Order: sequence, then C-alpha cells, then structure tokens
Amino acid sequence: MASNIPNANDGNQKKLENVLNNYLSIWNGDVSRVNSTFAPVLSFHGDRFPTSNGSRLIEIGTADEFGAFVKSSRTGWDKYEFKVHAWTGYENQIAVRWKLEAVVGANFTIVPTTLKQGTPVTYNGTDFLILDQCTGLIKEINIAQDLISFFHNLGLTGVTV
Repeated sequence: MASNIPNANDGNQKKLENVLNNYLSIWNGDVSRVNSTFAPVLSFHGDRFPTSNGSRLIEIGTADEFGAFVKSSRTGWDKYEFKVHAWTGYENQIAVRWKLEAVVGANFTIVPTTLKQGTPVTYNGTDFLILDQCTGLIKEINIAQDLISFFHNLGLTGVTV
C-alpha cells in the first residue's frame, strides 16, 4: 500500500510511520497484519457504541480480538476506507487524525438507517497509539471518534444510550 503519510525525517519517525501504515492497512481491510502490528495482549479504550438496546462498551484485550473488531466494523459497507488528515509521533507514541470514507452496502446492519445502498457516509476521529518500547508493537489503542456526526450522517435522529 502506498503511504499517504508525509515523509519522515529520521529512523524512529520512519518506524512510527511503518507502524501507522500497518495500522491503517488493517482498518482498510488487511487484517493479516494484526499479529505483526499489535502486541498479543493489549489495552483498548474507546467510545461506547450506541445500539438499538442502549450502548455497549467495546472490550478488546488481544490482537485477535482487535482483528475481529475491525472485521465486524467493516461488515455491511461497500466501501470502508480511512484517510489520514494529520499524524505525529514521538518516541513510542503515535497520534493520527483520520476521516472514514464509507459507502453503505446492501447488508448494512450496524445500526438502523434509512440510507440506501450506495450512499456515502463520512466521519472523523483521532487515535492515540502507544507502542511497546521493546517490540515496537502497538500495546495500547485509544480511539476518540465523532459518533454524533457518524449517526447524523447515517440519517439517525435519536440514539438510545
């Protein structure tokens, strides 16, 4: 995958860029990179996700669980692609501001929507990743996403929490 991340200046920045490229590749569908990108056991912190029966806490504690989460997040979309707005990295930390560009698919069931197949949906967020200093693998994921915009863009007028 060609990088859409600005060129890095030094060796550590290049390593951070490679980790970020792998992370984005996973979100963009290449889950084969999960075990070479994430520590086997990891810490995940993210927003609660509204459902038709309230909201649910997303609990992820392993690389395999993260891979399964990505697969379920991608389900029902005809297109599901993350673009980088900006990123920065220092030592063993990466922050990335992203935008999801997605297209509703025929089997979209994540939340009820009046949108038809083929309708584009976008929203954005910021992820903060912490790498293991020995292995260079992601050991902590912090995701802050604009779910209000996401649900608004899906045509929802109310969300039960």
